[in-house]
Amino acid sequence: MDWVTYLSPSGGGARLGALEDGDVHGCPVTDDLAALLDAGHEAMAEAHARAVDEPVEIIFEPEARLCAPLVPADPVAARFGDTVSALAPDLVRGVDDGVVTGARRARIGLAAVAGAAGPTAAYTMACLWLGVQGEPLQLTLGPDLVTRDGIVGGDGARVREFSAFVDERRVGHGDVDPEDVWFTAAGSGRVRALLCLETELLEPDDEVEVRAGTLGGFELRLGSLV
Repeated sequence: MDWVTYLSPSGGGARLGALEDGDVHGCPVTDDLAALLDAGHEAMAEAHARAVDEPVEIIFEPEARLCAPLVPADPVAARFGDTVSALAPDLVRGVDDGVVTGARRARIGLAAVAGAAGPTAAYTMACLWLGVQGEPLQLTLGPDLVTRDGIVGGDGARVREFSAFVDERRVGHGDVDPEDVWFTAAGSGRVRALLCLETELLEPDDEVEVRAGTLGGFELRLGSLV
């Protein structure tokens, strides 16, 4: 199952939507993705089916203004190599929120989201934007959140590859195993990120394209935070 959180064009703020065949189907059951994750896989499947069959609204995905799939109440534990950071929830943004001024590098990878099914109930892309001194400035999550069954098949985990480009020139590449022990380490919060690549130094106004195979991707311009 594939979920997004978006700003409804009909008003009312952020709304939960099921992503189906390139369209966002507004969920009539709830707008709280965290609560839905905690309710378990069966509840998520029922809500997804309701959203597809009885949507509050339908929006063509490229026209939807996407927020972070969810913003956790606790810090996001993020690891890059031997470096572990606790990132405050107020750093979390969605892919359509732009990038804060001052970002000069990006660390990119996979984030696991906990729910009733355990610490890897679902996954989303994660992009940590760093300042010139390596300080964390922003954590972009999304565009969508995919439940575990859409990432880990019956034959085990599938390694996810990530690449970053500027003007079609690759500036970073790496891969993540969705079953990495980092995601299930003791003390896990709602979201844990395993970052597998760091871009080279970026320039102001660079447009960074992130690609992650079947997880999709996004493009963001430095300094475009809205």
